[in-house]
Amino acid sequence: MNGIRLIDSSFRNIVRFKLRSFFMSIGVAVGVATLIAGSSVGGGAARKISAQIDQMFGPGTILIGSAELKLPDLRAVAEQMDQVVAYAPRLMLSEKSVQFAGTNQQAAISGISANSDYVWNRSVIDGRFVSDRDVDRASRVALIGTKLKEALFADADAIGEEILIDAVPFEVVGILDPIGIDPHGDDRDMDVYVPISTAQRRLVNSDVIGNGKLVVSNVDMVDQDAEQVAEILRKRFKIAEGEPETFRIYTSKFAGKAAIKAKRMLGVYIMLAAVVVLLVAAVVISSIMLVVVQERIAEIGLRKAVGATRRSIAAQFLCESTIVSLIAGVAGIALGLAVASAIAHRYDIPLNLTPLAVTLAVLASVLVGIVSGIIPARQAANLDPVKALR
Repeated sequence: MNGIRLIDSSFRNIVRFKLRSFFMSIGVAVGVATLIAGSSVGGGAARKISAQIDQMFGPGTILIGSAELKLPDLRAVAEQMDQVVAYAPRLMLSEKSVQFAGTNQQAAISGISANSDYVWNRSVIDGRFVSDRDVDRASRVALIGTKLKEALFADADAIGEEILIDAVPFEVVGILDPIGIDPHGDDRDMDVYVPISTAQRRLVNSDVIGNGKLVVSNVDMVDQDAEQVAEILRKRFKIAEGEPETFRIYTSKFAGKAAIKAKRMLGVYIMLAAVVVLLVAAVVISSIMLVVVQERIAEIGLRKAVGATRRSIAAQFLCESTIVSLIAGVAGIALGLAVASAIAHRYDIPLNLTPLAVTLAVLASVLVGIVSGIIPARQAANLDPVKALR
């Protein structure tokens, strides 16, 4: 049997037994869809997380976090280190009620300084940023995220309007740059920024800031600078040698390494999930094909009686399992793209489908079809034609 007739015969058998072919293809389609969707969304999510980490840290930055950290502590660190070119505190509060004209939304509130746009790398797309005067006077002004602006004001202009944050009135003076979902799953476009002094006096009544960020001049020395920051804070917090530190310090290098590690782990988990599903699919296809061999014993015996070779019989069943798996793989690619597009749209993640992922999906489909068809093909080829025709 030549190749064209072999493929034609295989297609006719697949179409003839549609339900059986469908059940054979489900596992492969799901496995390939897992690979495609995971690769597309995972790659896009990794790119977005990397971009957000770059925005949060940037080159030559040091992030300090402590439940004891106050503004004088951050200022002391900056003053004792000549290599610090800028610093800014950030007081991160839990979600609070934000209201306007009867519309209520829950939003995360942050207290910031006038230079936070540079240090924390987030400015405004409309209006103005918080000023030194706002911080000095503890002014009740606010910057709001783009999604919060849409939720409260729709298409209307928000600049100059008054919102209530936990019943405290604030004037909207700016709209923040859009960021989207952060690595923790929080929507940063629902943020509200207020002067840090205002947040301390009017929202929490505390002088603790919790977080601070330093920008140093030499990117290559950031790890050594972080060690110096730790020494200064241990002295200010009166932490004796050998006692655990009550603060955490993160550098841009640490964040970059963590992002790479997370991306690799995500890739491994996606690949493992796809492999497990495809292995199950191979077992299912092989089991069904063994049943098919038993159903077509008379056909096999007749073909052998008229001169069909063992090789052509084996090729017939191997071709059928491979074609079913390949068709399922193509369907899985389409399904995976559909799922990935829905997830990407829901969570604002860029798709990152690579030719390599598609090639691997097709090769995996073909491989599953070949592997799952070997045993049934061998069984069919070894049938005794005399016994088969009885």
